[in-house]
Formats: sequence, structure tokens, C-alpha cells
Amino acid sequence: MARKLEASDAPMPSSRAELLYNMRVAADECAWAKLIDLVSRRDYSSQEAAERLVREGYSSACAQRVVKRAVSSRIVNDARFAEYFIRAKVAAGWGPMRIERELSRRGVSAQDVAGWPEEFFGDEGPEQRARELLECKAVPSVNAYPKLVRFLVSRGYPISVAKAAVSERLADEGQE
Repeated sequence: MARKLEASDAPMPSSRAELLYNMRVAADECAWAKLIDLVSRRDYSSQEAAERLVREGYSSACAQRVVKRAVSSRIVNDARFAEYFIRAKVAAGWGPMRIERELSRRGVSAQDVAGWPEEFFGDEGPEQRARELLECKAVPSVNAYPKLVRFLVSRGYPISVAKAAVSERLADEGQE
């Protein structure tokens, strides 16, 4: 920010208020450039973008102003972020509960996303996805049932779905 103020063609401020105003404008410009740099790599939710700017050293008020400007110009869009995030995590094998938890941590409600969860999990639903996930996992020789249930629950599947999928997998393997 100091370089920004130093490189400015504007005359030296004549009052404290003018200096503070110039500093605010410079901070906003620097925060805007940082935000553009961040979103050029991946999408961010508005809350996540503001938190990142604060972590970079900008004031909370500055971060909120810049994020508000980015939202109004559609550079930051919570709905777009949520849809991309959900699709990526479903492809990674995450369950609906974990996706909802992670989205809420980022300031977005999964319920606000059009088509959640039916459109994202397709016709197979979480039960089938849990079974597919277990097919790729080796069955442990000791304590297989609790280990596999914990695995699915940690991925965000409801406990009832996890228990049913693990019971089915162990029955197929001849264990129980």
C-alpha cells in the first residue's frame, strides 16, 4: 500500500482527513487487485474471500467493501461457487452431510443451491455412491465393520446409509 501511495501523482495531502481518505482508496485498490488475483485461480464464496483478504492484512471494513464490489460485478458469486464446489466434492466421493457442513463453513447454504441434492447425486443416490466407495476400499482384517462405517461417516454419509452399505459389503465378502 505504501508503494501505491508513493507512486501516486496526487499532491501531498493537506490535512489528516485527506491523508486517511487517500490511504483508504489505496487500500481498496490493493485489496481489489489481491481479490482479482485470488479469483483468477479458483472460485471463492463471499465469506471466504473476505476472510482471505483479512488474513492478508486488510481491515475487515476494507475487505467487506471490496467483496461487495466483487459481488455486484459478479466476480464473486456464491451460487456459482456452491455449484462448482458440490460437483467437485461429489466426484471426490463426499456424502451430502459433509458437503453441507463444508459449504456452511464457507458461508453458503446448500439448501439455496437449485436442485440440491437430487440433481447432483443423480438417480443413484447416496446409498449407491456409498457402495461404490466401499468397492474401492480394502476390507480390514480386524474390526472391519466399525472401520468401514467410520470411513463412510467421515466422508459425510448418514450413519444409516453407512451401516447398510457396510453390512452389504461384508455380506458379499462372506464376513459379518
